Amino acid sequence: MQTWKLSIKPANEKGYNPFDFCRRKNLLGIGWSGAYIEKTATNLVDAKKLVIAEFKIWPYQIKYLIEDMNEGDHVWIHQDGQYYLCKAKKNIIFCKDIDKDFLKYDLGHARESFWVNIPEEFISGTVQRGVIAQRLIQRIWLTEEEVVYHENLFNKLSINPDWKPKIDNTALSKLIQNISLNALFSLMSPDDVEDLVAAFLQDNGWILIKSTCFRSKPTFEFLMVNKKSEIAYIQVKSGKNPDPLSPEVYRQYIKDYSHIFLFSTNNNPYPGIKPDRITTIQKDDIINWAIKNLWALSFSLKIRLWIFLNKNNG
Repeated sequence: MQTWKLSIKPANEKGYNPFDFCRRKNLLGIGWSGAYIEKTATNLVDAKKLVIAEFKIWPYQIKYLIEDMNEGDHVWIHQDGQYYLCKAKKNIIFCKDIDKDFLKYDLGHARESFWVNIPEEFISGTVQRGVIAQRLIQRIWLTEEEVVYHENLFNKLSINPDWKPKIDNTALSKLIQNISLNALFSLMSPDDVEDLVAAFLQDNGWILIKSTCFRSKPTFEFLMVNKKSEIAYIQVKSGKNPDPLSPEVYRQYIKDYSHIFLFSTNNNPYPGIKPDRITTIQKDDIINWAIKNLWALSFSLKIRLWIFLNKNNG
């Protein structure tokens, strides 16, 4: 199963809202309707010929939607301030089979689907970042555990839109203690791990500088400061097959007023020597802190952990 991000924003005429139309009709829709002004398509072969004849290319956006996407794939849509998780169906429809006013909506291609509205409190940081990507449609890379979590959300909320799990923090704390560290971190997205490291350090006197969290491909994930006017540079590696972090590599960033904190979930996380003012954080220290401070975990992470660790969750 793959996970995708989609934005439904073709060049529609005024008064014809393609997003609202697709939501009502349970469709995943995309534009390039101009290929069908004079001729129509009922299958992929015809559609490709007509689109290439009109636009000189076969747009990757159409290819992703009707060729690369498979039945059962998850598709996240974030529009008008709401999150929707859609499950793709097999059936593809074109131009006039979408609607008699397909040209006014600029919906030339669509895939049937199921739609479920997902409250924001359930949305992980990985999905939040994935849906704001500039491309109209693209993959969101998730762990297997995250995909299972989303499937559970879809099933629960499609039956009862008001569903929420009844999390017992005491029980959750005990459940976390009974699984391996590797298994526990496999349930967390990279954003979850960064949030946990930040909360752990904030509880130890460091304050997060939020504006440093959104740089493209940073040497460090974010910066923190303390009351002594010292700066901490934080690097975190997690996810599937995370990189180890060799402390010696970061020696060049050490200043008299700065510290460096490294955290990796690799089985051999910190090879080599450790220079002064560089602190390596151990996995068990992070988890032991989290067990005692479940309040610091995001709601979506607690839900995910609860669903996976408690077979009888409500």
